[in-house]
Amino acid sequence: MIYRVVVFQVASWGLMLSASSADMKAYWCNEVFAKLCSMARDMSVKVRVEAFNGLAKMEIVSKDFLLQSLSKRVLGNGKQRETMDQITSEQFTMLATSVAGALMHGLEDEFFEVRKSACQSLHRLTILNVEFAREALDLLMDMLNDDSVVVRLQALETMHHMAINGCLKLQEKHLHMFLGALLDNSREVRCAVRKILKIVKLGDLAMFKSSIDRLLENLDSYLQDEADVFSAFSHLGRNHKKFVGYIVKETFEEVEAAFEGNVEFKSARIAALLIICISAPLFNEYLGIIPPVLFSYAVTLLGRIYHAFSDIMDKDTLLAYLCEKSRPPSDSVPDINHGDGEQQLSLIEGDTPKCASNGVVDSKIGSQIMKEQKELTSYQVEHHQSEYSEVTVYINYILAKFPDMWQMIETGFTNEVLRSLRCLKEELASLKFDSLESRDALAFTLLYFRIIKLLVEVWEHLLPAKGLRSHGLGELEFKLGKLDRRIKELMSKFVGFSGEEELNILELILVTYALRLCKVETICVNLTFKRLASIYSCLESLLKERPVLPSNFVVELGKLLHECQTASINGASCSPLQFDKCLKLFSLKKFVFHGTIRQLKTELSISNNDSLHPFPFVSGLPVSVPCEITLHNIISKCKLWLKMSLDDGLVQYVFLDLDHLEDSGDVRSLVFVAPFYRTPKAHSFTLKVCISLECLFENVCPVQRYGGPKYELVPLCKEKQVYFSNVNKD
Repeated sequence: MIYRVVVFQVASWGLMLSASSADMKAYWCNEVFAKLCSMARDMSVKVRVEAFNGLAKMEIVSKDFLLQSLSKRVLGNGKQRETMDQITSEQFTMLATSVAGALMHGLEDEFFEVRKSACQSLHRLTILNVEFAREALDLLMDMLNDDSVVVRLQALETMHHMAINGCLKLQEKHLHMFLGALLDNSREVRCAVRKILKIVKLGDLAMFKSSIDRLLENLDSYLQDEADVFSAFSHLGRNHKKFVGYIVKETFEEVEAAFEGNVEFKSARIAALLIICISAPLFNEYLGIIPPVLFSYAVTLLGRIYHAFSDIMDKDTLLAYLCEKSRPPSDSVPDINHGDGEQQLSLIEGDTPKCASNGVVDSKIGSQIMKEQKELTSYQVEHHQSEYSEVTVYINYILAKFPDMWQMIETGFTNEVLRSLRCLKEELASLKFDSLESRDALAFTLLYFRIIKLLVEVWEHLLPAKGLRSHGLGELEFKLGKLDRRIKELMSKFVGFSGEEELNILELILVTYALRLCKVETICVNLTFKRLASIYSCLESLLKERPVLPSNFVVELGKLLHECQTASINGASCSPLQFDKCLKLFSLKKFVFHGTIRQLKTELSISNNDSLHPFPFVSGLPVSVPCEITLHNIISKCKLWLKMSLDDGLVQYVFLDLDHLEDSGDVRSLVFVAPFYRTPKAHSFTLKVCISLECLFENVCPVQRYGGPKYELVPLCKEKQVYFSNVNKD
């Protein structure tokens, strides 16, 4: 701790002396600055870190010494006129020698803690002198290549601080390094770059276009960044209206071609381009160069883009604003082809201040928006969003990315895909909805995400590059078993599938079973083969009912099954290479969610029971378990079982007969007293109780349980623990 005390005392001593005499303030600050710079080259890492922490507290430093800290070569006396007025040439040389290259040494230090501290010291120092800030920025840009994420983040945080204080002057030479960080592997780094772009003032059109292009690359590479990327586009448009004027013509042509179906509709890219255009006139009543039809297009993507404007308006206000701007002016219709950028800019009064994004919409427009909001909202929402709810549109947007991800998987980029899936799943899991339909849609999508993630992990075992690795039997069997259970849950716990959705899910089940059969180490081959044949029959029946062509994978698998049935052989006689050949033809299809899926679920409650208040029992005699059950979307053909189990593996099933329920509707309640017969010889025991659903879609019975379910079960609620205590404890 001595090093920290010494450095702290040096910094405190200088600040105290500087406050004691106004005339000597600059002199003493330079002395302290030089002392701390000399400590920044100490042999101890901790001393160097604390020295830079001390530099971050400096309030006044002469420009001469600031610039000297960035140069390892001692600058000539002739250039140091400001400082030489206060000290002798000999004193200056001594101080300059101590200061020379201190910050540069810190930024090049081998320890990331020192580099981070050096970046942090520039927080304060860059606002002391504009020339110093300009030269320090060159070094900070180099830090964006640092191996440590912590250092890269600190460098960006310092730049953000400079932007807030108006001393961040980005130049063309900085753009490659700065915008390249938008593709950094670290989500925090990418977010920090966008945070700067939201407030920085770009100097020319080329820099503006480069920023747009890199943000679009960011959006394409990291789907999970969409909300913040859209927000960055919104701020860019608000703060650079003149530059928007230059690009509006080409943007309009691209957006119009996409909406008319002339080119591929890349919804994320189109939404981003719309955002930057519609954000430009937010602080002006009239911006004639923006075609009204762009605002109309934006209305159709309201659910995707409204988060980009959440800092200044809510969703309803944005809708009203878009509807207002989509009306052409009564006196004339703007022509976006009337000339080049210079002519277009005459309609714009000027750019907003760099922090204008934190303001509010012009009061006159705001009052008009609020006035017309009620009459506009009803019509526009019905017209543009009647087919799908906002939740359905968002889910379909995410699911549409899966086929592209699958192409990456086939080329070996499984880690990148898994990372994207993980981030998207986290974002989905954070969403909260009020309606039951939205919650059901979210539950389905999250389960589908888990299935695709498991499928990717299992698929790694088929890739040639991964085949060289040593995978244990347990690992693969565990993942295949988990994938099997998750798909059974998807097929059993949700109802209301369209034919297209059911075909998609059945094909995933076929892939799961084919994966089992192509790995020679998997067990229960005959049972898996029977299941595969059963699911294929279901899929074949659906295909006959619909004019849909089967995939190459399904066609090849059908041929293989036909060969096996013709030869009267079972799954064990089929070569794993035959199934491997089929799997190589598989490609993940685009899943379109139609919004009609409902989740089957139950709620189980055991009243007046916990570890402190157990139910009494007598060993060897049956006990009753009073269950309060709520059923959601459970139909009469569902077979529900109450599963009760002990820690020693003993399981008892009780069938829940739903035919006697008097209630009707999507939500029904009942009270059911379940008997448990085989109470153990113990002072106390805990019974685990769960409501499960029998999987009826597979016409294959793996096990025959006496008095229990024929087919496999999937749980419909969380397992409850019921506590019992023996009345005879002697």
